[in-house]
Amino acid sequence: MTRPLPAAPAAPRAAAGWRGSDRVLAPLGPARAALGRLERLGRATGPVLRQADRAVFLLAPGAAEPVPDLLRWLGWGPELRLPIEARAAHPGDPRVPEPRTADWLRARAPRPALDLRSPDLLRLLDALADACARERLGLPPAR
Repeated sequence: MTRPLPAAPAAPRAAAGWRGSDRVLAPLGPARAALGRLERLGRATGPVLRQADRAVFLLAPGAAEPVPDLLRWLGWGPELRLPIEARAAHPGDPRVPEPRTADWLRARAPRPALDLRSPDLLRLLDALADACARERLGLPPAR
């Protein structure tokens, strides 16, 4: 008796596929600095929306809950009061806008969203925390 192979999850091509995305929110300035740093290093970030003065990094479902522990593990504990917020997806969340109507900081990403298996999630959180701390201290962005 053979069991059928599970179907591989299809990578969403449109923003509607990210409706159930977990999210990490950060101030726009540090988020742009972190994005620039990660892009120079050739690291994935997943899609990133701009909402007013905040950047919204779309993550795979289930990735937001451990973000505070991951930041603490990286040395960016809650005592630093960094303006980074993780939100888990909920059924009543607003739908992510279509690519043509949204204000995207990074719309097209090689993968739809970072998940807990990705080392790039740790790099993203570390770069965001570093950029937030540098902005608070009045230091230039890291290269």
